[in-house]
Amino acid sequence: MTAAGHNSNDDYIEQVFHETLGVIKQDKSEIAGIMSGMKDNYKRASNAGIPKSVFKWAQELEDKDINDVIRDLEWKIRVARWLGHPLGRQLDLLDVDRADAEERAYAEGLAAGKGRKENINPYGVDSPMGQAWQRGMNDGTAFANKDLSKTINGEDPGFSEEAA
Repeated sequence: MTAAGHNSNDDYIEQVFHETLGVIKQDKSEIAGIMSGMKDNYKRASNAGIPKSVFKWAQELEDKDINDVIRDLEWKIRVARWLGHPLGRQLDLLDVDRADAEERAYAEGLAAGKGRKENINPYGVDSPMGQAWQRGMNDGTAFANKDLSKTINGEDPGFSEEAA
């Protein structure tokens, strides 16, 4: 066996080790910073009365197909019924959506605007649903761009009920 540092393969392996160790340390440091920021954001939300679990739910709603969401809710209600929980008696929770098409389109656009999604209207822009979606998008974008510092300082923010 050759002495350490004399074999070019050993040198290469040692270089890879040190470079990888440095990258891992840097990544861990960045992850710690990100986790600290997330903790601060959850704390801010908690101070506003929003539980941490709501954010997991929101991400599931954005990522899942509506049929998967409904299936999950149906199972949760079924389990609640099995456990005798009052939620199990809320059978009308999953009734058919009673909002008309324009109301749904507005709500979709509003959510897109509040979530700062791309302004891609899924309906014909000349149709009533397309116009409702665009109104919702505009109101949602205005909401997302609203300066909330006045609210935090106890001043009237001037939000409309429809955009809130």
